[in-house]
Amino acid sequence: MLVSLTNSAKFTSCIPNRSCKCYLTEQSFALMNCSYSLHDLPVFNSNSSMTITTIVARHALFRWPLNLCKYSHLQILDLSGSDLRRPSMDLSCLSQLIYLNLSQTHLNQLPNFSNVSLQFLEFLDLSSNQIEYINGSWFRSLNHLTTLHLHHNPLKRIDSFEQFLLLPSLQYINFISSTSVLPMKKPLSISQWIDLANKWNNTNKVLQIHTNTIPLQSIFPPSNQFYMIPLESMKIILNILSNSTFTTLVSEPPCHCNELQNYQRIFSFVNNEKNLSTLFQSSTCLMPIGFIHTSLFDRRTLLDLNCTAIGRMSGRLNHRNSCSLKRFYSFIYIATFYTIFFYQK
Repeated sequence: MLVSLTNSAKFTSCIPNRSCKCYLTEQSFALMNCSYSLHDLPVFNSNSSMTITTIVARHALFRWPLNLCKYSHLQILDLSGSDLRRPSMDLSCLSQLIYLNLSQTHLNQLPNFSNVSLQFLEFLDLSSNQIEYINGSWFRSLNHLTTLHLHHNPLKRIDSFEQFLLLPSLQYINFISSTSVLPMKKPLSISQWIDLANKWNNTNKVLQIHTNTIPLQSIFPPSNQFYMIPLESMKIILNILSNSTFTTLVSEPPCHCNELQNYQRIFSFVNNEKNLSTLFQSSTCLMPIGFIHTSLFDRRTLLDLNCTAIGRMSGRLNHRNSCSLKRFYSFIYIATFYTIFFYQK
């Protein structure tokens, strides 16, 4: 974006007594070589500020620019690399914003985006900052948001995770964190997953969630409650999340036969080609012996845990078939017993 802007721009000395280079066009300007020397953005004149739609000012500012509100038609704003840690961010006047890049700006807390009118915002980059706490409800008004970058932050807590899933246009979100554990306040409830499936049904929804600190098991309810979610709803949920990755190292839940059986039973209803998706490949549990991560959906994990024969077949059988199989084995056992008894007689 910066290259195309400067190629079509002309150089101007818009900031006197500064080392900054300023590339100015009728609808945009870019600041370069400022080295954190600016306390604010330049304002050329009232007419030009009304036509500017793009501002690129990387590594230029040492505080939040107060002149932003003079660019009321701004659609693209890139302040990446600046030092914005101290002042509060005023975004209330940027109602036309589509693209916002605040990466590497030393932010240690987020503004409540639900308190400002950013109804057209599609791209938001908050990566590589010092953010430790995120509340999903702060983003719930961003109905046109498609891409959210939160990676490379020392995340320690996230609340209202379901609000990210409820964003109607969100397609990609990155939670890859520099910390090892990101505890969830609580998983989504049965009713929340059913409501999500109803919202996603008959839509073209695509959602990729990438995280290295949130296990898949932490966002789902206990696996013994899966039967309370309609099968069609589970199919919708898994199809939407099929390209997501939930890879964790420290906070991985341990492998348990019952939980593995419940996961593999319900996930086996997804089409076979989905088994190659990143969701299936990345979701694991921790084996009881050694620091070994193994697939949550691979039936061989049941063998490695010495789960029961019924458990090994649970990926193919529903609960009713499992009960029928138990009755069948009981019948075979009794018939064999009486055959041996009468033979000995």
